[in-house]
Amino acid sequence: MYAKVFLVGVILSVLAFPMAVYAMDPGEVYLYHPSAEYNDEEYDEYDGYEEVQTTFITTARLNLRPTPCTSQDSIMLVNAGRRVEVTDFRDGVWFAVYYNGNHGYMYAEFLRELSESSGQTIAGQVELIEWNAARNIIPRNTPITIVDVRTGLTWQMISFSHGNHADIVTATAEDTAIMRQAFGGSWTWTPRPVLVLAGGRTIAASLSGMPHAGDGGVHNNNMNGHVCLHFLNSRTHNGNRSHERDHQNAVREAYNTASHW
Repeated sequence: MYAKVFLVGVILSVLAFPMAVYAMDPGEVYLYHPSAEYNDEEYDEYDGYEEVQTTFITTARLNLRPTPCTSQDSIMLVNAGRRVEVTDFRDGVWFAVYYNGNHGYMYAEFLRELSESSGQTIAGQVELIEWNAARNIIPRNTPITIVDVRTGLTWQMISFSHGNHADIVTATAEDTAIMRQAFGGSWTWTPRPVLVLAGGRTIAASLSGMPHAGDGGVHNNNMNGHVCLHFLNSRTHNGNRSHERDHQNAVREAYNTASHW
């Protein structure tokens, strides 16, 4: 008798259980269904890409945008030759970047990697090229990127004359400030080893830091005159052998040490 009563009680409890569940607050009911698929369209803020932090160089003037699209106004315009930290590669079309205290997005096509850990230079293999050949690669009156090998500082310059070497000026006042910083804060004839990024190539060179003579028609850049950019076996205008030797030593330093910089 007691067994029958107990069995009836169990059956009634089982039948009543669904009603107890549905009577709960719906927010507390969690259902698992093996066939349910995860829909990531609802999670645009984080797409699951692995976070990275790699230094890239801008190869053109780029907008830093608040979102990975062109529909919103840019945060700021970043000149070519600037270092930015890429924090998310996303889909490869837009990179999430950090620059000058700002987080945003840049179009990936115009960013070139600068990987110090892998020993790779900005545009790949550094080339040691004779000036007679380099003069046909370096464009005139068009901004090119200069990279100081010893500090990694980058800025834009414009070559306007190709004689025994290239006569060159900074593109903007901001570029002049960066160049002056690379030279220790003051102008000097003592050359520095640099890399020149032009035509998709990276060429070892030597740059003097003493503005003189004409400016090639480039004004408002806070540089009074121009400076000299030398390549392998280039010459000075006055035949100064000592100065030529200093430049050639700097060219070879740029070539020999760039792969470790």
